[in-house]
Amino acid sequence: MTSYERIRAALLNQSVDRIPFCPFLAYVWEHYPKDVQEKGQLAFHHRIGADPMWRGAPCPVRTIEPPGCHSERREVGDEAHTHVTTPVGSLHWKHQRSPQGNTWFLVEHPLKTTEDFKVQLWIEQHTRFEYDEAPARQHLAGDGREGLSVGMLVPRGKTAFQTMIENYVGTEEMAYALADYPGAVEELLWAMVETDQKMAEAAVGGPYEFFLTWEDSSTQNYSPQQYRKYIQPEITGWCRVLKQHGKHYLQHACGHLRDLLPAMVEQGNLGVESISPRPTGNINIAEARAKLPANFAIVGGIEPTQFLHLDGPALDRHIEQAILAGSQGAFVLANSDSCPPGVTEAKFARAAELARAWRI
Repeated sequence: MTSYERIRAALLNQSVDRIPFCPFLAYVWEHYPKDVQEKGQLAFHHRIGADPMWRGAPCPVRTIEPPGCHSERREVGDEAHTHVTTPVGSLHWKHQRSPQGNTWFLVEHPLKTTEDFKVQLWIEQHTRFEYDEAPARQHLAGDGREGLSVGMLVPRGKTAFQTMIENYVGTEEMAYALADYPGAVEELLWAMVETDQKMAEAAVGGPYEFFLTWEDSSTQNYSPQQYRKYIQPEITGWCRVLKQHGKHYLQHACGHLRDLLPAMVEQGNLGVESISPRPTGNINIAEARAKLPANFAIVGGIEPTQFLHLDGPALDRHIEQAILAGSQGAFVLANSDSCPPGVTEAKFARAAELARAWRI
C-alpha cells in the first residue's frame, strides 16, 4: 500500500498492510539542524520510514478584511503588540515570546468589556470570504503529493467558542463574561458560528477528503456542559455538510477528553486526532478504545513528555501499548500533538519501525 492508501484505510477502519505511523512535527522541527530542515519534511518522513499525514493543509477559503479595518503589529524585544482599529472602536492584543520554545504566547486578550465585544461583532459582520484553492493545489503539488492531506476547514482554524477562549477572551475571563453579560458574549458567538458554517460549506468543495480544525478540545478550558451548548452544535453542522459530500471531519483534541468523547461521536466525527495519555491528556488509548465505536478513528497514542524522556525498552513498551490498544479499531499511531524539542530523529525512526513490525 502507498502511504495515502494506508492512512486512508486505517482512518476508515479498513484492512491495512501495517499500522501507519504519522509523526506530528510541530515545535520539534524548528530545532533540528539546518541541513535537516532544508531537505524538508517529506524527506524526513522517507528517512525515518513514516507515513506523511499533513495536518491542517491550506484552507480553500480565505477571509477578506472589512473596509475601514486596519491591523498593525509592533514587536519590541520579546513583546509583540497588535492593534486593530475599526469605525466603531479598537482592540489590542499582547504576545510574549518564549526564547526557549521559539514561539509566542498570548498574554493579553482583546475582549475585556461589552464595548470590546461590540467591536469584534462589527468585524465579524463585515468580514467577507472567498473560495481560493490555489494554496491547497500548491501544497498538493509539493510535499502533499505523498501521504494524506487533512485540510483546514475554516479560516479561523477553530470553532467560535474555542476561538473566543484562546484568542479573544481567555479561559477565566470567559467564565466571568458569560456570567456578567451573557447576551453580548452569545451574540458574538452565534454570529461567528453562522459565518463558520458558510465558510465550511464553501471549503467542502476543496481538493481534500478529510478536514480538521485546531480545536484543542479539552475540559481544561471549559466544562462538558459548555462544550455541548456552544461547541457541539457547530461541529455537528460541519459534519453534516461534509457527509453530504462524502467527506470526513477529524477533531484535533490534544487535552483532557475523557468527558468529551461521547459528544464527539454524536457530532458525526470520523475520529479524534492527537489523543494523548496522561499527563498531557487524561485518558489512555485502551480506555478510549473501550469507550468508542471501532469505526471511530483514533490518531495519536505517544504521549509527548514520555516521547522525550523514555528511551530503549521503556519507550518501546509505551509505543507498543498504544499500538495494541489502538489497533482494535480505526487507528493511526502518532506522537500526540506538538513534539517537545529534544526528541531525536532516532526516536521517530524507532516508532516507525515498531509500527511496521506490528502484526495486525
